[in-house]
Amino acid sequence: MFAPDFALHLTWTCYGNWLPGDARGYVSNTLQNDRTYREKENVPQSAYTADNPDTLERSRRLMEDSPVRLTAKQSRIVVDTLIQAAAKRGWHIGRAAVMSNHVHVVIWNCPNNGPDVRRVLKGVTQAALSDHHGSSRRWWTAGGSDRYKNDSEAVHAALEYVMNQEWKLAEIVDMKPCVPDE
Repeated sequence: MFAPDFALHLTWTCYGNWLPGDARGYVSNTLQNDRTYREKENVPQSAYTADNPDTLERSRRLMEDSPVRLTAKQSRIVVDTLIQAAAKRGWHIGRAAVMSNHVHVVIWNCPNNGPDVRRVLKGVTQAALSDHHGSSRRWWTAGGSDRYKNDSEAVHAALEYVMNQEWKLAEIVDMKPCVPDE
């Protein structure tokens, strides 16, 4: 697959499934013993923070809705909406993977601004999922991860990483939906 010299590798989680403090690692502020917060580190090569029970418990208490686990049908809505949003803006999704609890997108021909691009993609999929659900609810956790890939080798590695995700419900390959059992 073609890999450009610049892309964004965006990741976000479904609401309530991968909370700050999780033992698997997270990119969020961390509650410290003195009740202050250590700022998140979301820069290339920075280690993930992991396993902070106080932060995890506080995160659970602050939840305003039940956790989201996407279904196969909902994952198809996400894939279709991501493709439509990217096409409308002239962006290109080289690869995306939708799992029951999180989403990865490798995208190029977009602004060099991960938070803004991620905000657009999360916003349009949030609206589409709520429309399908018949009422508004929180589908995504606030924030996410923005990884800037600044050469074709790094872009190719991100594409491979997303391609090799386990438990995919649906994916995008070169702006085309790939949904198992369809």
